[in-house]
Amino acid sequence: MIKKGRGVANVYYPTGFNGGGDPDLVSLRIKADGTIDMTNASCEMGQGFKTVAIQMAAEALGVSEELFTLDNSNTDTAAFSMDTAGSRSTYIVGLAAIAAANDLIVKVKEFVAELNNCSPDEIVYENGRVYKKDDESVAMTLQEIGTASTFGGVFLMGTGGFLPPVGPPRDPETGFTVPSRSYAWGSTIIDVEVDTETGVVTVENVYNCYDIGTVINPLQAEGQVDGGNIQGISMALYEDLSPYFPESIETYASNFTDYIIPTFMDMPKHSEIKFYENYDPYGPFGAKGCGEMVTNTQSPAIANAIYDAIGVYIDSLPITPEKVLRALEEKNKQ
Repeated sequence: MIKKGRGVANVYYPTGFNGGGDPDLVSLRIKADGTIDMTNASCEMGQGFKTVAIQMAAEALGVSEELFTLDNSNTDTAAFSMDTAGSRSTYIVGLAAIAAANDLIVKVKEFVAELNNCSPDEIVYENGRVYKKDDESVAMTLQEIGTASTFGGVFLMGTGGFLPPVGPPRDPETGFTVPSRSYAWGSTIIDVEVDTETGVVTVENVYNCYDIGTVINPLQAEGQVDGGNIQGISMALYEDLSPYFPESIETYASNFTDYIIPTFMDMPKHSEIKFYENYDPYGPFGAKGCGEMVTNTQSPAIANAIYDAIGVYIDSLPITPEKVLRALEEKNKQ
């Protein structure tokens, strides 16, 4: 018999690490043609770091993203990054990129002021163009500045960094503190079908809503949640390194015949993703992290949906057909 159920799971997730000690640095160098080389050593592993970092640097400078290249190929030559973890890249690299952009603006104004024998306070920077307040005929574009500085022997590079402030001391009685300045929030609703004869669980529908602050790149954010749904469902129903844990920590799966992962045939028939843009006052342009959190809600939502369908809780992952059938057998004995 096929029985249907619906489950809900909610999550909150800190952006970056707490307690300080989580810095990133960014450099922005103007080249002779007015394009900009950006460096930061964060790892691009599919989360879209390079695109989002360039977007935020370009926004801070008021110029097109097409002017930028981003190099993170060598940790010896790229600006330092603490690591790529903890849903931190957009938030911390973004704030470092904004700081580097502001520093570059200061240096560009100083360069143009020196060329025109005036004070930097008389110079205005606006969307990639620099001009004199009382005489806009005295003006230079980024391309002109790049050419003049390069062949004039002046190295124009903006540098910036960000280090999250240390949280307040813990309350000795309650343990209360503020471990992270910014938290992302999310909720997932999942509909399942459970075959009581075979124990097979099929995920029919997935509905996600996440508050990640300002969504810097909506398409990439949706892709992150899509990937999170696949990973979360896979952890919930398929992936099993060691069925003997904790009695043994030895893994038995050495191939994808023993270690089962889902295919597209196993994915939900219907999926919806919504974002609630709750502007974060600390984040770059109001953004928060959207990383590991999107893989966390699927397993509990599926477990709750199974309970709603057949009245049994499965308290270990993955929720295999064998576990479902054993749980139903125990329930029927009562």
